[in-house]
Amino acid sequence: MDAKEFETSFKVEETYWWFVGQQFLVREFLQKNYSGQKNLHLLDIGCGTGITLSILSRHGKAQGMDVSEEAVRFCRKRGFSIAKGDAAKMPFPDNSFDVVTCLGVFYHEGVKDDLKGFQEIKRVLKPEGRLLFMDCAMPSLYGKHDLAFHGIRRYTKKDLAAKMQQAGLRIERLNYYNFALFFPVYLKRKLEKLSKAAPKSEVSAEINPLLNTMLKKMYLAELRLLRYISYPVGINVLAVGKKE
Repeated sequence: MDAKEFETSFKVEETYWWFVGQQFLVREFLQKNYSGQKNLHLLDIGCGTGITLSILSRHGKAQGMDVSEEAVRFCRKRGFSIAKGDAAKMPFPDNSFDVVTCLGVFYHEGVKDDLKGFQEIKRVLKPEGRLLFMDCAMPSLYGKHDLAFHGIRRYTKKDLAAKMQQAGLRIERLNYYNFALFFPVYLKRKLEKLSKAAPKSEVSAEINPLLNTMLKKMYLAELRLLRYISYPVGINVLAVGKKE
């Protein structure tokens, strides 16, 4: 991300509806698999401004890693340990972590070989360790928002499962999410291709508070339903993989 995008994320990620939903999914994953455990070793790849580390740290020693100097600066503002490193060549020994999170990272142009990234995740996970992976879904949604964030790929469930399994991770969960807004966003992205406007992020610090509250309530309700149903499409995809 550009420095401006880091700054925007830092300002809004505790309240902006989409970030609130992502944090809900992280907490739900930890509650389901590690309830009451406080001595884990946890890694957040592409930790950005550090909001996920604040959740992981409740379950043990949380370590961040990012390739960006901006990320290092923002995470240190929040008091977290962060290493500068590449997802394809992580600066950690084998079998180091009980949990690895990778949220909205592998879509980025900086990850040249995402399969190598998954193989590295397996390497640093302890036996029986888990990966929580969330990223952009559906190549048909690729648009100017992705360009603003230097994104180069969006995953289908089939493609994501194949790469994780090829890396040696067993899939425990695989879901599309952010379903309700899929069709409006699909239409918006197609119309944007007719425009000559410069790429622009859809995340804004100036979102109307009432609209943000409405979207937050709708989004969290949809995410809770993921416990019972599987959405056929979604703006994002979530996977849990286990090292055996």
